[in-house]
Amino acid sequence: MANFEVHDYEEYRFVFKFDDEFPDLLHIWVRHTKTVEDAIEVWFEGSETWNAERERFETKTETTGIYWFWLEENRVIMIISCFDR
Repeated sequence: MANFEVHDYEEYRFVFKFDDEFPDLLHIWVRHTKTVEDAIEVWFEGSETWNAERERFETKTETTGIYWFWLEENRVIMIISCFDR
């Protein structure tokens, strides 16, 4: 996974894409100044809904949201974006 950074937390593996324009930085940092820790916290603490139109999960807390999907169900999570609400 050369264009991705992987973080294991508890029994889950979280995958984050590097930005296309700034390949040394994660997309969530370049576009929204969010960290891996921000995204993982939202995943565990937020309220989850399924967006059928976009075929992704959307999980939100009062202040932050993430878009994500399963790469491997119940094990590996691909974080698409992390952002302020």
